[in-house]
Amino acid sequence: MTTTLRRTLRPNTTCPQCWSQFPSADVRFIAESPTLVGDPVVGSDEPLRFLPTRFDRQGRALDPGGAVCMRMACPVCHLEIPPALLEVGQTVVSVVGAPSSGKSVLLAAATFTMRSGLVVPGLDFADIDPSLNDLTIDLEGTLFKSATPDVPTMIAKTETSGRLYRSYRRGDLRITAPKPQLFGLARGGMRSVLALYDNAGEHFLPGAVPPFEQATRHLGVSSAIVLVIDPTQDPRVHGPLGGREHVAALGGSSSAPGRADLVLLELVNRVRRQRGLSANEPLPLRVIVALSKHDLWSPLAPEIEDALRGASTAHPMRAPHGATLAHVHQGGVAFLERHLPEVLGAVRSVEPGFKVVPFSGLGRAPQRDEASGGMSIVPSHVRPTWAAVPFVVALSEALPEALQEYRFDARA
Repeated sequence: MTTTLRRTLRPNTTCPQCWSQFPSADVRFIAESPTLVGDPVVGSDEPLRFLPTRFDRQGRALDPGGAVCMRMACPVCHLEIPPALLEVGQTVVSVVGAPSSGKSVLLAAATFTMRSGLVVPGLDFADIDPSLNDLTIDLEGTLFKSATPDVPTMIAKTETSGRLYRSYRRGDLRITAPKPQLFGLARGGMRSVLALYDNAGEHFLPGAVPPFEQATRHLGVSSAIVLVIDPTQDPRVHGPLGGREHVAALGGSSSAPGRADLVLLELVNRVRRQRGLSANEPLPLRVIVALSKHDLWSPLAPEIEDALRGASTAHPMRAPHGATLAHVHQGGVAFLERHLPEVLGAVRSVEPGFKVVPFSGLGRAPQRDEASGGMSIVPSHVRPTWAAVPFVVALSEALPEALQEYRFDARA
């Protein structure tokens, strides 16, 4: 007996690479016949993308050479998309911040810990397609599943080009798009595809022009923005912690201070341009301020430490509920008011409902490599703390019915 494939498609799908919305029935398939190489949109080395007209008895698309095809592509940019996007809604979260603020480490530590199922009880979190999430999986493997866990490994900086990005042709233009990391979410009756984006920090600097602004177009469809700030980049934090050299020796940033307030204002301007909002309209998303390297600057935030001591969870990896998160947020606001007041002023002015979450992606200070100047860490020493919590808070805003217990009113 032959079984026919059946899918209930959403009327429209949004591509997670070019952000074009298209009727789901218009999705292209990717040819499998070895002779069908060369696509006018994604390049001469890529398999042909096509709209199928022939199907086998199981309802699977056949390419012009007769091969069965299961991989799909956007009809606009021709970049591969997972079939689940045609059936399930999409939630977009943008990870942004100045160069070397800790975005990639946050993303790897967060996704690794969320897969455990211990961060949010009952939340299923899994890769939609491991071949599409190879960047996050590689970094997770470096930090958490190293074959040589006692040998120091380098922490790579996010680049402005290369594997993190894919390109396609639109007319006479060659457009670069960031490669999304796509995960399936399920809790109770909620199902969604989570699209996370990690651009190089240089893409968010004020004055960046195409193609950099093109690479951050996900801001126009984001449900939430996780703004990563490394307080140890700021000289005002160095003094109370023993000076810049001491902070750098502990694993803090020794790079030029990133103006987090200017990065925030730049990305807000892009959100307004991309969504056609006036200067007076409120942002249709929530900003989560994720303060990295909490293990280094925690002595300067006693209010946060008091809130954490009072928190009780069944497992150290588990995200606390809204009441504890509210206390931690207030401690984070007090820390910003004392040490980074212009950041606090900027985020208050653009998004009054912002929320502050501290985290440590590594749980301990990395070491600076004298030869390269880069940072390294012994994988067996990595102990992330609260790495997934900024995303839990972001998702509680984007999917409130599914994560209601993690919501809190930051303005209360």
